[in-house]
Amino acid sequence: MTFTLSHDLYVYNLHLIRWFASFVGLDIMAPNYKPNILTFLAFFGLSISLIGEVYTVWYYWPNLVKLMESAAVYGVFIQGLAKFYTALRYRKFFEAMYNRLDLFHYEYRNHEKNNATLLLLMNRICLLRKFITLQIIGCILVLSLNPVIQYIIKRERVLVYAILLPFSDPEITSHYLLNLIVQYYLMIAGIGGFAAAESVLILFVTSVAGYADVLKNKIDEMNIILLDAQNSRDRTPVKLKLREIVLLHQRVLEYEDDLDKRYYLNNWVQVASSIFNLTGALFGCYVSNSFTMNALAITIVIQLFELCLLGTILSIKNEEIEHAFYDSLWYLMDHSEKKDFLIMFHKCQHAKEMTVASMAALNIVLFIAIMQKIYALAMMMMRFSE
Repeated sequence: MTFTLSHDLYVYNLHLIRWFASFVGLDIMAPNYKPNILTFLAFFGLSISLIGEVYTVWYYWPNLVKLMESAAVYGVFIQGLAKFYTALRYRKFFEAMYNRLDLFHYEYRNHEKNNATLLLLMNRICLLRKFITLQIIGCILVLSLNPVIQYIIKRERVLVYAILLPFSDPEITSHYLLNLIVQYYLMIAGIGGFAAAESVLILFVTSVAGYADVLKNKIDEMNIILLDAQNSRDRTPVKLKLREIVLLHQRVLEYEDDLDKRYYLNNWVQVASSIFNLTGALFGCYVSNSFTMNALAITIVIQLFELCLLGTILSIKNEEIEHAFYDSLWYLMDHSEKKDFLIMFHKCQHAKEMTVASMAALNIVLFIAIMQKIYALAMMMMRFSE
């Protein structure tokens, strides 16, 4: 399907996100949205699995391999609960963000250069969404097919993952089947839930690049107007364009501020839970050479890298805005125009960044530091097991 307007592609992408979110009853953009049976089923499945980790530790103790495998999946459930809570708690925020971006794309549908810029951005967002979704589906397929393959080849009964339902015994056939049913349901729901959550994050953060590129285009247009105004006493075109830039820049600042506030919890939980995920998965890869743990480890690394990369993109685009202001022909403005321009320039020098609980900037540097710490912790656990 080929699109010529960025707004049409944005609407199409939003419909796909809503379809994925409906898997867990979180299509919050539906008119008069209310939680439904799928919402309660997903919440119950998450909750019972999180509670089941306590029972799992008691059941498998002191089997360190099983405990670490359960820890690897436990971190995923923590992330799922945080995303679930964020979607329900801040539903109005998501509605406002969707509408804000819808208006942004709609405004520039007839502007050839800006529409082309935003269309290219939306194509890249869709490409990244497809990659992340396929990666999630691939990991879940590996986990889901493992019990079938193990039973066919070795005649062994294994579960999709090591977390048990409270007070169940997988050695009993009925208990094993009950665990398997719940786990397969959560795998199906997980495809939609995580695909929707990651797609929304990609859409929201990378849209800052669209704002930045349109703002830079407007600054270029203002430069042309300033050159033309040198031989004229009429400053009206300059003032009108400057007003457009001021208003758009204010929208960018508000957008970034809202983004940082609402993803404060999500970023912290995702980074912190990655310690459980990767430490357990790496341990499983090393000790038992588990294929499922290899798949889970790759998925978690990609997910963490994606999050840190999005934070880096936000920082880079803020720097591009600052450079665009600095390199403009501001010295051709009159005194009142310079005052407005200098206020914007000051604000862009103190732009918001995505952080992890305000403790560290979310970027590639943080990703490397986290991976080093996780690797060191995993090596320590492996030595302990020996």
